Amino acid sequence: MNKIFLLFIGILLSGNLLADKKINICTDNNFWYPFTLVKEDVPAGIHVDIIGKALNNLGYQPNFKALPWKRCLDQAKQGEFDAVATASYNDERASFMYYPDDATSASKSSHRVMQVEYVVVTSASNDYEFDGNLQSLPAPIRAPRGYSIAEDLKKEGLDVDDKASGDENNIKKLLRNNKGSVVTIPEVVNMLSKQPTYSGKLKISSKPIKSKSYFIPFSKASNIAREEQQAIWNEIAKVRDDADFMSNTASKY
Repeated sequence: MNKIFLLFIGILLSGNLLADKKINICTDNNFWYPFTLVKEDVPAGIHVDIIGKALNNLGYQPNFKALPWKRCLDQAKQGEFDAVATASYNDERASFMYYPDDATSASKSSHRVMQVEYVVVTSASNDYEFDGNLQSLPAPIRAPRGYSIAEDLKKEGLDVDDKASGDENNIKKLLRNNKGSVVTIPEVVNMLSKQPTYSGKLKISSKPIKSKSYFIPFSKASNIAREEQQAIWNEIAKVRDDADFMSNTASKY
């Protein structure tokens, strides 16, 4: 009888421990293909898969929720979410979220989820080619609302139109006005270009404008201990460097 009772108590305690290891993560509800997107009302994408795999390996239960980007950041700041999937580093975000130690010192952090390149997109009728001179970018320069790349360009003294949410809305504005440029990731443009609406109408400059590490930063209001955060970043690096996993994950998108 005592053995059965102790076994029962053990099961209850282990269940409670697992429940305590749930991590609530918000992600952008925009189409940031193939890294974060919403598929049949469920957060998906390569970044989500990497993070989910790492957390499962460590015994956590990830709970992803897609939100408008600024709301995701605001709610992480308030502690309504433990972490964000995914965000590059900037000083404002670091005021309310923890990043890996090398987030500011390395151009490619060892604890990144992935490295992402940004490119300049113009209409196909425009013969502009980015040569590294930011001041040459065709105006208006469009970037999504709340994205760090918009702030990066503003710091260079550029006039950036960041009123629209999401890359596709900016590309629609580019084609409608037939002038200016969009700063985004090439994967989004390549995917959209498969659709008749965009096919043959967009041009990507071959030289990237910027390369950034993207992370799962943790809210400073979260109960996830700093030691746990570091263990999660370490596991993410292992998953990211698993060639078989990455190949299988990429093939889904």
